[in-house]
Amino acid sequence: MRTFLEFQHHIELHRERVIKLGLTLAQHQFPRLHRGILADFLALHDFSKTIVSRSQLPQFNYSHRDLPVQRLYTFYGRTPKTESEMQRLMDIITDINDIDKKVGEDFFAKHPQLSWGVQEDFYTIERVADLVDRSLDPMAAEEFGHSMLLASEYIDDPYMSRLSLWLESHYPQITKNLSFSTVS
Repeated sequence: MRTFLEFQHHIELHRERVIKLGLTLAQHQFPRLHRGILADFLALHDFSKTIVSRSQLPQFNYSHRDLPVQRLYTFYGRTPKTESEMQRLMDIITDINDIDKKVGEDFFAKHPQLSWGVQEDFYTIERVADLVDRSLDPMAAEEFGHSMLLASEYIDDPYMSRLSLWLESHYPQITKNLSFSTVS
């Protein structure tokens, strides 16, 4: 991956895989959840990385002059080498997480019928799908600048680790045709 456009394409594919992985996990492990509402929630995954205009940012109290995805791209494929670089990366991650947290809060404010337990299930499904994709996507090691642990090994929580293991075993079938290829 060489260009910012390819990076954006990679993010979109990751978001699509998280939706498919999350819905498949829910179908088999959380059958009582409303799939339509869950799909809408999963479609918001990494929303902060899809923002392409500064006009979308005021509602998030975001003050940096560059878009979150542009700032993140500056670290693509490398690990920070100095304390200053590490702090810059942590600031980017904090800004991204703050935006995505607000997006999630706004989503659940629009769906007051969802109990706290269902909201927790939605977040669990999203987190597991995200970590499984990041651990098995061949581009992740390039993106993060280091090899990746399997989500089932990385996650400390036994319940989430078990869900990750189940999803890892089905990953190739679920994500078929959603792998990165160079944008022409």
